[in-house]
Amino acid sequence: MRVRVGPREVTLTNLDKVLWPGDNFTKRDLIQYYARVSRYILPHLRDRPLSLVRYPDGISAPGFYQKDAPPGTPRWVKTLPLASGSSRIIRYILCNDPATLVWLANQAVVEVNPWSSRWEHLSAPDFAVFDLDPAEGSSWEDVKTVARAVKAFLDELGLRSFPKLSGATGLHVYVPVKNEYSHSQIVLFVKRAAKIIEAAMPEKVTLKRPVEERYGKVYIDYLQNSRGQTIVAAYSVRARPGAPVSMPISWDELDSVEPRCWNIKTVPERLEQKGDLFEPCLYQKQKIDRLLSQ
Repeated sequence: MRVRVGPREVTLTNLDKVLWPGDNFTKRDLIQYYARVSRYILPHLRDRPLSLVRYPDGISAPGFYQKDAPPGTPRWVKTLPLASGSSRIIRYILCNDPATLVWLANQAVVEVNPWSSRWEHLSAPDFAVFDLDPAEGSSWEDVKTVARAVKAFLDELGLRSFPKLSGATGLHVYVPVKNEYSHSQIVLFVKRAAKIIEAAMPEKVTLKRPVEERYGKVYIDYLQNSRGQTIVAAYSVRARPGAPVSMPISWDELDSVEPRCWNIKTVPERLEQKGDLFEPCLYQKQKIDRLLSQ
């Protein structure tokens, strides 16, 4: 089946393939979702190299990461060739238009994970992220407590921050920044902030990497800001039961939400009502020198 998406024609296949067996959501549902939210998600993906997670046999079967554009990628899909650590060239896909997004969904790309920098300034991220990951023995209430502490600390620095549900169990706090800091500086900024928060609430927060040492605490993954690392995009679907979505929220909503409040069926209506709560991340550029200079 061929459909026109803007100026492009995209071939769609196996539309009745069930990708979420427990919910009977099909590839058609996934494609329709990404088509409906394209105007909201695309500004956050544009010109960013992507790490994609595909589930051609549904989320009950093993999925796989894909960075390199696969054979058969349409010529009109933009790619960015970058050398990997082994000097191998990876052709990263740039999802800059609705047709590319629909084509990716037809490849059973469920999760879309962009870099924190765009191709024109790959060494200079435009946001820092506090990735709050609850370890075994901790709860969503703990995540919310730590998130409030992160916000309070950033408020003291005069920095605006923007929360979003991960769509899994955690929460991400974004801090948009000017394109004048390296990845290592962003890592240092988040690490220093996280250490101060950990010192203030050691019973709730940990920075320890070994999973077995995190029990009962919320892990702040500052290394998520390293070059080449990715984090699930705002409005990306997750490969979890119920097809939840990584959803921006307002700080005022934090008390009333759960980790998987919205899914591919309910997000479009929320977006019609609330719009893109992450839009300020596209233009709110902030300096983080105060903490870096300490």
